[in-house]
Amino acid sequence: MRELHSPDELREWLRSNGIPCASWGIGAVKSVRNLWDEIASGEATLSDDPPLRRVSVVSVRIRRDGKQLTEVGQLMVGGAVRKRSTPPTEKMKPGETVIAAALRCLAEELGVRETDVTIDPRSLSVAVETVVSPSYPGLPSEYRLHTVDAQVSGLPGTSFTTEEASGSGDAVISTHYWEWR
Repeated sequence: MRELHSPDELREWLRSNGIPCASWGIGAVKSVRNLWDEIASGEATLSDDPPLRRVSVVSVRIRRDGKQLTEVGQLMVGGAVRKRSTPPTEKMKPGETVIAAALRCLAEELGVRETDVTIDPRSLSVAVETVVSPSYPGLPSEYRLHTVDAQVSGLPGTSFTTEEASGSGDAVISTHYWEWR
């Protein structure tokens, strides 16, 4: 793939590859700028033939009393709501181990400290799935999903919410809604 130097070049690459991105950034759909930031940070890569976004993700299963912690929704800072049905999940950074990514995920999504988490490295499973991204409609995406089990102390026993702050400050970027299912 040729090197892209700006969000505008990325937008043109998407259009030239038949990816309809004009409605991106509306409602719960992420923007071309969001995709640019993923690529610039190394959280995602793009390939040309065929157009494909590749992402490595960690998913953390937390079980209690026969139920699993599930994120059922997200309220974004702009008011958009994203329905979810996943355990705590986070895109991995370049060179990050699964355990480090899982700990970062739990800190960012649930606000828990590393000392409150025990991850079972023997539980690790990896699956690869290619689907059209719900965050970027029309863009095929390959997800390398690393799943691990964890014990986390201090979590509420009933439904609860958490707020996720931006990496650069205290501004809330989303509210997460959690249930035990």
